[in-house]
Amino acid sequence: MYLLFMLGVAFAIAHHVYYNSLDGKPASDQLQMLRYGTLLAFAAKAGLCAAVVIAFEQRVWTTVRKRLMTVAALDSLFSAPNDLASLWNWELAKSARTAVSLAVFIWLAPLMVILTANTLLVEPATTVTSDMCPGIRTLNFAFEDTYEWRDPAKIGPLFESPLSFWNTTKPADSDPEGWFDYYTGPSPNFYQTASIGAFMGEAIMRKNAQAETCGSGWNCSFEIAFTGPGYKCTELASGVGVKPANLTQESGSIAPPFDTDIILPRGPYSYYAFTNGGEYSTKQMDDVGIGGIPKTPPPYPKHLGAFRTEPVVWIGYAVLADPNKPVPTNESDPAWASAFVPKLFACENYETDYAVVFNYTEGAQTTTVKNVTFLRPVVNTTFIPDIDADDGTADNTTAVPEDNYIYPNDVARYRRTAAYHSLSILVRYFLNGTVEMDKDVVNPIVNTNAIQTKLLDPRTNFFPYANLQDLVQRFYEDIILSILSTPHFAVVAWAARPQEQSGTLPAGTNGAAADYNFPCVKSRTQNQYKYHARDLWIVYGIAILLALVGVAAGALAVADNNGAVRDTHFSSVVAATRGPALDRARWDGGGATHYSTVPAEVKRLRAGYGLVGDVATPAAIGGELQTSGVRYGFGLEGDVRQLRRESSILRFSTAE
Repeated sequence: MYLLFMLGVAFAIAHHVYYNSLDGKPASDQLQMLRYGTLLAFAAKAGLCAAVVIAFEQRVWTTVRKRLMTVAALDSLFSAPNDLASLWNWELAKSARTAVSLAVFIWLAPLMVILTANTLLVEPATTVTSDMCPGIRTLNFAFEDTYEWRDPAKIGPLFESPLSFWNTTKPADSDPEGWFDYYTGPSPNFYQTASIGAFMGEAIMRKNAQAETCGSGWNCSFEIAFTGPGYKCTELASGVGVKPANLTQESGSIAPPFDTDIILPRGPYSYYAFTNGGEYSTKQMDDVGIGGIPKTPPPYPKHLGAFRTEPVVWIGYAVLADPNKPVPTNESDPAWASAFVPKLFACENYETDYAVVFNYTEGAQTTTVKNVTFLRPVVNTTFIPDIDADDGTADNTTAVPEDNYIYPNDVARYRRTAAYHSLSILVRYFLNGTVEMDKDVVNPIVNTNAIQTKLLDPRTNFFPYANLQDLVQRFYEDIILSILSTPHFAVVAWAARPQEQSGTLPAGTNGAAADYNFPCVKSRTQNQYKYHARDLWIVYGIAILLALVGVAAGALAVADNNGAVRDTHFSSVVAATRGPALDRARWDGGGATHYSTVPAEVKRLRAGYGLVGDVATPAAIGGELQTSGVRYGFGLEGDVRQLRRESSILRFSTAE
């Protein structure tokens, strides 16, 4: 009994250990794992139940020794663990409460298997882990400093592509003295990439980027840092009739080329962007040949090919004063004058430090610019409009101070500036233009490529979004980050080795793969085993406690039986009923030789277990029982003498 109880507890602990080992693991081989758990639950149930069965048997003998019950009640007592109907005997419930309680436990024991089966479930769960990911790329614009378009680097099957195209003053095979390359414009490859990014309204994701970076079945995120261009925007006016402030630059102050009076409600425009003031002229000389080679002999003009300034983006726009109110449809509406708030801001192209978080989830890419630090203007000059340069070139831009011009002979700096300028020129291409309401907001006249971007809201007849200033900065960042979608751009490098261009080949093609791993956070949602230990131990705790009480009851019964452990086997019952003590009852119902049930009048007779035969007397207090022609067995009321243990003194009780 004790061993079986401990065995049941051991299997319960083993069940907990097994389920705990599965907790949080991928839910593979679910049927097999649940079968193992059910096997352990059944073993725990079997151990505890078997211990209680033995305890029940001891209580049976203690009960029949102490009490007289009808034969029907005795039938129910002995069959209680096997026949559920036996428990409905009222006499049994009143005379053998402990034994009945143990029988009830035996019948309810299978609930342990049923209830513990639900403590190991399969649930979707997200696993998050810090790891190292391959294939993460970053941007390094320093590669533009040394890019040689006459002899480009080749990585794998593709040549590295610049962001800019170039003209020259002399053929490459001529005298190397006195000639130089100068900027033409953005490269067609980059124009394509920037356009796709503008149309999509987000940074473009590289094909198969998630699988290459995160691994099959995983999502991941990582943070890269790089230096590139960025728009530093400043609000200059907000409100009807407000005079715009001048834009203060590091090199001077410049007044906006327009004011808010051209913006709703006083003006016709809901959006007005001027982005080309001081633009670099792609025609630097009037008379040039193929490749931009001047037809005039050197010396060439001092400012030929120089970046004199970087155009400021000037944007005026209208926002609704109260987005919850209906928008007036025309100027005659009394609410027109107060319905719109005109604003004006300016953006300068700055060299900028970025910290950007990339996230790949379920095949989609999201980017979050975590930190932006503006370092210095790309070209630190202030544009002076309406003043002719008259410097021998076809570029009529004038800016101050002239000492801050960036010249082609400062090769590395010039090429980096050209890359930044190529980025801004394409962004400004989309920003430039107007949306005119012409006193009627129902049918706007759109004359800007901004309609193809995320800057104008089609739900409000292409009014700009209220946070347009922030969106312009984000729009520029999306174009920059879209470069990463085309790894054969020269500025794309490995995040783990930023001084090495990546090309389109997988990480580790030209070295140890581990050298290209970069810190990342990987996650995935999958079906996992979820172990509810609390629920399992509630079930086992109740079962073990009840079994322990049952074992204790069995132990007391053994003590009452003078330390003898009894059972209800056939031989034990025969031994307890043999002899003439029960012969005076008509068990056969009056002479039948074959019968299936005991007659009802016999079942109503009261019987018990004790001494049958002559009267027994104790030889001494606590001594051996001395009998003459008596034996232990079952007898009918009046024929059996039962013993009671009270304070270590054996006493007789004659049932009469």
